[in-house]
Amino acid sequence: MQQIIDPTTPRGQLPFDKLPRGFVPWPQLILDALEAEQARKGMRFADEYVKRHLETATLAYFYAGLDVAYRHAEGGIEVLALGWQEASQHLQDNTVKVAQA
Repeated sequence: MQQIIDPTTPRGQLPFDKLPRGFVPWPQLILDALEAEQARKGMRFADEYVKRHLETATLAYFYAGLDVAYRHAEGGIEVLALGWQEASQHLQDNTVKVAQA
């Protein structure tokens, strides 16, 4: 199955070697969308849900379809590796999440 990548996101605009690594802050548009959804529903979402949503949305925004090794960081994620060859080297590290974005 072919994945459709939004051409307006960094994943759709940047070549693989230019995608951000290291600390990646939550994109402002994702923070704004989350805030708008909470306002629309008239409630604050649980902290664990917010954390999971921010991680998932940020991974999709920058790395859709790629394997990523990362850690949660205050205000974003720390990207340690991209692509299966690099990311798979972190599978035994319990402090690192390896996922396909």
